[in-house]
Amino acid sequence: MMIIMALVIAICAIVMGSGNAPFMSFSSLIPNIAAGLHVPAVVMIMPMHFATTLARAVSPITAVVVVTSGITGVSPFAVVKRTAIPMAVGFVVNMIATITLFY
Repeated sequence: MMIIMALVIAICAIVMGSGNAPFMSFSSLIPNIAAGLHVPAVVMIMPMHFATTLARAVSPITAVVVVTSGITGVSPFAVVKRTAIPMAVGFVVNMIATITLFY
């Protein structure tokens, strides 16, 4: 469930261009879901927060991507293509670290 919630919130962060908006929207649901799964809420919330942080760098409408592409004269999608692979690796490492350290 942790991986599913992290994926959902990461997709929302990419679409919205913000990490805070999807995190604040979904974080209120986590204590009830975690209680139902008998895991501490922080074990589910922490990877979700990292997922939004990583996914924000892959959104073509994030301010940092727009500014970087404007300064360099490159398309925002070219910037996103360069950041997508490292962010995907970071997401996988985040999930593996959370599972090995907290489960």
